[in-house]
Amino acid sequence: MCQQSIELGIELNIINHGDSHIYFPHIHLHGNPIHALICYINSELNVRNVGVIKSIEISRDSETFGQFMKKWTNPY
Repeated sequence: MCQQSIELGIELNIINHGDSHIYFPHIHLHGNPIHALICYINSELNVRNVGVIKSIEISRDSETFGQFMKKWTNPY
């Protein structure tokens, strides 16, 4: 959508390395207007497919906000 080059930060502790045929979905929010890149990554950390998400909803509650800020301060 924006043609921006994105470097992904993958949380290695949540990838299942024992099952090599399952892809791990990863979402990267960015841009103006905000949109997301959804990447499907295999167990060898290769991107297998990508898509763009233009419609994004973020829940406006304190728990979600707290988790969002925790993720922002420690992205990996």
